Amino acid sequence: MNGDWLCLKNLHLVVSWLGVLEKELNVLEPADGFRLWLTTEPHHKFPPILLQSSLKVTYEAPPGIKKNMQRTYAQWSNDFIRGEEGGGSEQRSQLLFLLAWFHAIVQERR
Repeated sequence: MNGDWLCLKNLHLVVSWLGVLEKELNVLEPADGFRLWLTTEPHHKFPPILLQSSLKVTYEAPPGIKKNMQRTYAQWSNDFIRGEEGGGSEQRSQLLFLLAWFHAIVQERR
């Protein structure tokens, strides 16, 4: 009613309820700023009509730790790695490397 955003996550865990959601979406008259985000993993019982009526965006981490870290570093500028002051803090660079490495490990183990 207010045009807010709503995110419903992990819909693959509640496929039995998705028929109710689909019916509610058909009668919904949202305000102009309203956005509904649905996240799910592939599931063979996911209603195809719900998929067909949605704009789909997919994101999957690249396979392998090295590729994941390369993608992370491609998104970071040299100024970001060195820090705002540009002083080239070695400790900041090392911590960011550890963060990128840990993220890549978690994504790979997923």
